Amino acid sequence: MTPIKSILPPNATPLQRDIEAAIATRLLLLNLEPLRWLNNPDKCPPEILPWLAWAMSVDVWQDDWSLDTKKAVIRQSVKVHKLKGTIGALRHALAAFSFVTIRIEEWFDYGGDPFTFRVYATFTEAGLSLNDANLIYTTIMTTKNLRSHLDAFRVELETKNDTPKIGMAFGHLETTTIYPRETDV
Repeated sequence: MTPIKSILPPNATPLQRDIEAAIATRLLLLNLEPLRWLNNPDKCPPEILPWLAWAMSVDVWQDDWSLDTKKAVIRQSVKVHKLKGTIGALRHALAAFSFVTIRIEEWFDYGGDPFTFRVYATFTEAGLSLNDANLIYTTIMTTKNLRSHLDAFRVELETKNDTPKIGMAFGHLETTTIYPRETDV
């Protein structure tokens, strides 16, 4: 390992030199060279990603996400913040979750009350936990326009398997309808 050259002035105190040495040792242990990679989620070391997410103002973050999801959320952050409060920002923010389809309908698309919208999240057999649904909901609420109201949030399962499966749905103080499988005509 090559030592990092000091950037302190000649009149630096011993405490300042000790702090610089401690930071330099940590940087060498992390092998952070070049430092310009710290702003790139694809080249940034995984242990630094939470700080990069904080620096990029990521609104929703989970430590148990996969590495690919963490990097996708950080990549989408700039686009989301440029468009925040628009339907485009909501699409960018939800695209980082890697669901098969995220469909958003605004009030004028379905004849709802003004400034309402619906979100449909379609996923494959990988499954969706309650924690995932809460993260999607939190992302929607932190990204949407303040005057807009979420009219419906629906989670749908898409499967290509012909074997019937039994499932369960639940909601808090809401009516949940489970429809039979549609047959192809």
